[in-house]
Amino acid sequence: MKSAALIPALFVITVTVTAQQAVQPPPPTPDAFVAQEGLFKTDSMEFTLAPKEGMEYKYRLSKGAGLLFSWVATAPVHYELHSEPEAGPKGYAETFDKQDSRDRAHGNYVAPFAGIHGWYWENRTDREVIVRIVSAGHYTESLEFRRKQDVKRKGFN
Repeated sequence: MKSAALIPALFVITVTVTAQQAVQPPPPTPDAFVAQEGLFKTDSMEFTLAPKEGMEYKYRLSKGAGLLFSWVATAPVHYELHSEPEAGPKGYAETFDKQDSRDRAHGNYVAPFAGIHGWYWENRTDREVIVRIVSAGHYTESLEFRRKQDVKRKGFN
């Protein structure tokens, strides 16, 4: 009996190599980064609003300055986030967020112009409401406005 010769099997694998093209990153998103002159500041305040009382708390910001914030209230309040430009007509304000019956808001705000930027809160209930705000940003001062009271200013160096 003749022995069968073993023929080794030869497998040929063909690999096609294609040149990989370099992936180009997308262009930078406009206004995603805004350099600031100074260090950021932090602020934490608590306000008591009597029944039917309203008040404003604002920060002085340069154009492009950021403001990171969180505020909470012990009961729903009417609020408005608005800004008054330094060079604007007296009494002019631009509103960015306005809500009725909310007990909190959190966000990041970038000043579209130099001026004072902040909130008006109004307690429309028959009991006291406490509003607490915490912020960080590139502001130079805060201002508290209440009816029939002098403006309270707090500087940040």
